[in-house]
Amino acid sequence: MSYVPLLKRMDRSDTSRLNSLAQEFKTAKPFPHLVMDGMFCDSLLNEALQAFNLDHVNNINVFQNQLQSKRSTSTKSVMPAAIQRYFDIVNGAPFLRLLTRLTGITNLLPDPYFYGGGMHEVAGQGHFQVHTDFRYHPHTCLENRLALLTYLNHDWKPEYGGQLELWQKNPTRPVRKIVPRFGRSVLMLQSPDSWHGHPQAARTGYLRRTLITYFYTAPKIKADRTEQSTIYLSNSRQSTMQRAEIFVRNIIPHFVIDTARWVRHRKRKQNFR
Repeated sequence: MSYVPLLKRMDRSDTSRLNSLAQEFKTAKPFPHLVMDGMFCDSLLNEALQAFNLDHVNNINVFQNQLQSKRSTSTKSVMPAAIQRYFDIVNGAPFLRLLTRLTGITNLLPDPYFYGGGMHEVAGQGHFQVHTDFRYHPHTCLENRLALLTYLNHDWKPEYGGQLELWQKNPTRPVRKIVPRFGRSVLMLQSPDSWHGHPQAARTGYLRRTLITYFYTAPKIKADRTEQSTIYLSNSRQSTMQRAEIFVRNIIPHFVIDTARWVRHRKRKQNFR
């Protein structure tokens, strides 16, 4: 069973839907984003909602000040199994490839510790003023590139408040308001211009629940090629041929080895045609 219907389209020749979503993300205002209903199947999200109880989760964060009022899991929290299943899916390679297809951002990396993400709950009168998110992960130093929010609020109406607002800075105003209905996912580019929040308080008596995760890329640095290859240790237990190959690997420039691998790969592809 596929919990993410869009993943099925990745293997089809007809990719018009994916092309349309990618264009929508690229051109969205006030910054690149997508709003998708039904990105995940209802059974997965209903099970997550049934397990969503921060009172039963260890080590939660409580934010209560003038700028935000909410609770969330921390990097030390143990997620309920049904919610962990959702995060396992969005952190897996197939989903990361889907995100690359939608956003054009390559080599995306997940954060299995959910820094800043996880389970978020806003109770009545809870809010989060307009802000931009952290640019770099404080522990891994990876660059924050995307945020994914999935809402778990059945029958949420605009008059309940708590709408996600996407703002522009000049002039300062909200450009889009998104009702946090059940099964709705929002994928947002992370940048200094990605102003967002839900400044309008949620109505008393209602719980606004969200699953949030961030995706990263590594800093673009020029690494030493010797640090990107497997290094073998020559020893007396190896055959003459094994030691000879290790010797050759250590003295031949890496670009020669890479070229040889590319040629072998091309020949294999031609043999299978």
